Amino acid sequence: MESILVNQIVMIVMDTYHSVLHHTPWDEMVRLLAQTGYVVLILLVFRLLSQAPETDLLRITLFALPLYVLTCYIMRQAYKSFLKKKHHILNRYSLLIALEASQIPTVIPRILRSNYGTYRFSGLAIMGTDPSEEEARNALRPLWDQYPEVETIPIVATADTLEQYLTNNWVDEVYLDVSPKADLPVSLINSLMRMGITIHTALTNLDDIESRHKNVEWICGHLTITTSLGYITGRDVFLKRIMDIVGGLIGSLITVLLTPFLGLAIWLSDPGPIFFMQTRIGENGKKFQMYKFRSMYMDAEARKEQLAQTSGQKDQLMFKLEHDPRIIGQKQLPNGKWKKGIGGWIRDLSLDELPQFFNVLKGDMSLVGTRPPTLDEWQRYEPAHRSRMSTRPGITGLWQVSGRSKIRDFDTVVRLDREYIENWSLKQDIHILLKTICVVITRRGAM
Repeated sequence: MESILVNQIVMIVMDTYHSVLHHTPWDEMVRLLAQTGYVVLILLVFRLLSQAPETDLLRITLFALPLYVLTCYIMRQAYKSFLKKKHHILNRYSLLIALEASQIPTVIPRILRSNYGTYRFSGLAIMGTDPSEEEARNALRPLWDQYPEVETIPIVATADTLEQYLTNNWVDEVYLDVSPKADLPVSLINSLMRMGITIHTALTNLDDIESRHKNVEWICGHLTITTSLGYITGRDVFLKRIMDIVGGLIGSLITVLLTPFLGLAIWLSDPGPIFFMQTRIGENGKKFQMYKFRSMYMDAEARKEQLAQTSGQKDQLMFKLEHDPRIIGQKQLPNGKWKKGIGGWIRDLSLDELPQFFNVLKGDMSLVGTRPPTLDEWQRYEPAHRSRMSTRPGITGLWQVSGRSKIRDFDTVVRLDREYIENWSLKQDIHILLKTICVVITRRGAM
């Protein structure tokens, strides 16, 4: 029973059946192996925590695992076959394509590649103020070799005769591709809609917008095309928040248990508060108080400007010193070598970040996200830099696991943060969390 539940949870989180018709057999196997890996890992953890006999683990590895992979693969292929059959037999809606002749070389191949048997094309209608059927035929001919079905799609109407044609001929739906230079034919759309025909209007003038995510939404009573750097569904927001709460609770418990020991070590090395609070910038410019274990001397902020000046980093958007004298216990020995104190060890092991789990529980931060900048850094940001704060900041992120303190170039940081936002997924968050553990243990990129 527990294996079935774990399998269902992994499938939901990984969204393994999304766009299943697009997957090749190799894609299916890769996705299935990734799903299997997570299921086995979770089950093994459960078994070890419950102290199950080793024979159970052996049986899982030798018998249950191959059977699981084989069964899931057969089920996925059967589901794909069912969908294809359904599309080809049950959902063969007739679709008429209406567009200008100049759009044929780009629009028609895209439609044919993405059809997957859903529609049967009943014809082409040539739009525009001066439609030319001859020009349309000339644009179609070069496509015949790569797309043989083009020869079976007749030119049946122009903009002036389309309404009359649809009155006398059966068509289920119309795909209307509006040229960027043309006005939206509202009166024609309204006329076809009154006839009971479904109209799909493609706004190709939005293709030039850089955003990879474009969605149709109702906003304040208006139909809008919403463009954004990243896109996350309501389900994913819920799952990510659940993951944050679970991780935040575990991390907060660890923080509470370690506070007496770390607090005593910090206070003995530099008497004063053991916690450090600083105003940071969160999602979309929202300010919040970020918590950390104090790893620097009390006058660290006052000395920052002078150190930035002497190190040549005054005008840089990130301040990092390889041997920062503000860190508790950090000092240079007579032989030129640097001695690391309690502050250095705390930072190397990322123990100073532990109180941020309380920020996660409060909702100011997430387990995975972008690093929140300080107020002075935010004020010097250029417009393109602000894109990295279009999501909730995180304790760890793609930048941290890609090099940590070794990455000094701020443009590289922005690029990695933007890459994370644009390609966000729960699977990527889990991967970053696992990689973070490895980075912290090996202290790779620590400073």
